[in-house]
Amino acid sequence: PGMSPHRSLALLFVAALALLAALTRANEDPTAYLPGVVDLSPENFDSVIDGSRHALVEFYAPWCGHCKALAPTFGEIGALLTSTPTPDFVLAKVDADKYRSLGERFSVRGFPTLKWFPKGAPNSPIDYTGGRSLEDLIAHINSNAGTSLKVFKPQTSVVVLDPSNFDQIVNDPTKHVLVEFYAPWCGHCKRLAPEYERAAKALKNEKQIVIASLDSDKYGELAQRFD
Repeated sequence: PGMSPHRSLALLFVAALALLAALTRANEDPTAYLPGVVDLSPENFDSVIDGSRHALVEFYAPWCGHCKALAPTFGEIGALLTSTPTPDFVLAKVDADKYRSLGERFSVRGFPTLKWFPKGAPNSPIDYTGGRSLEDLIAHINSNAGTSLKVFKPQTSVVVLDPSNFDQIVNDPTKHVLVEFYAPWCGHCKRLAPEYERAAKALKNEKQIVIASLDSDKYGELAQRFD
């Protein structure tokens, strides 16, 4: 006998969950080499951060969870810099746990600490206190260094939720809905993204299954309904 439609649907949904559980870890090692990002040390710090160009420097510790979460974002910015000429800007990072003299020199009190070194003022850095998402950092770099870096968002099979469509989609009695509540700066969310997209693509023709996501950082009030 053939498999019932309901059983097939249930198995597909379980398969989607299994696919999401089989995540491959992204590179979250802050010490790893990243193309487009300069690794600083006491030997090269002053020659790289010499005032000839703007610089955004991350002072990190290898064991710091927030530093690990930021590593993929720095990698994405570095990749943009390798393909876009930016003679007036450099992105860099330094292990301030290993090179404590540099951390002390620039009054680093916690990790990660991001500092903006304006062109012409290498000894007067400004603490960066904005958001740590890719979009936030790119906007800051463009605004302060005069660059024109752009974040290209690929087409997605994931249904993007917001207050205008959330209840209509999630409360549809004819659908099974899987919702990811994420934050753009979250390292675990970034690690999940490619697998989540793969699951959405695999199930996009299954009309009774919806793979969706909600930016909980942007729509916090909506996300709190499901705490």
